[in-house]
Amino acid sequence: MKVSAGMNRILLKLADSILPEAPRTEETLNQVARHALVSLQYMPRSSARVFLWGMRLLNWSPLWRLRGLRPLTALSADVVRRHLRAVTQSRWLPVRLLMYGPVGLFMSSYFDQDYVHRELHYAPAAFIAGRIELRRKWVEGREPGSDDEVHHPRALSP
Repeated sequence: MKVSAGMNRILLKLADSILPEAPRTEETLNQVARHALVSLQYMPRSSARVFLWGMRLLNWSPLWRLRGLRPLTALSADVVRRHLRAVTQSRWLPVRLLMYGPVGLFMSSYFDQDYVHRELHYAPAAFIAGRIELRRKWVEGREPGSDDEVHHPRALSP
């Protein structure tokens, strides 16, 4: 999805303020912002526009929250992080809900990066292969074994 240079700055600033500070590479913010724009292409156009409108609204939240006259894109990363943390803790539900979209979109993209998997010692390929095999059993009408269950019923029984 094509966006203006201003919207790209907003996405980069929000990604920089939402994502963990480590691990990161030089391209992390660009990759996450690009992934966000690709994800928006799969939404209905009206939903994507509302999402981007929400990002603009969030960018100007210091003004409408009476916390400053400048947008988030004009503030330092630490100030933006503190401001966004305050937004997530607002007593007004609609204000808190503004953060769900960018947090979900940026974090899902971030935690899908190979270098993040390595840093977290997370190797999802074997788990995913097991889930595919489990689905194949269900489709073929075979009864899955207790070892196939994610929650391992024996561990949950009293």
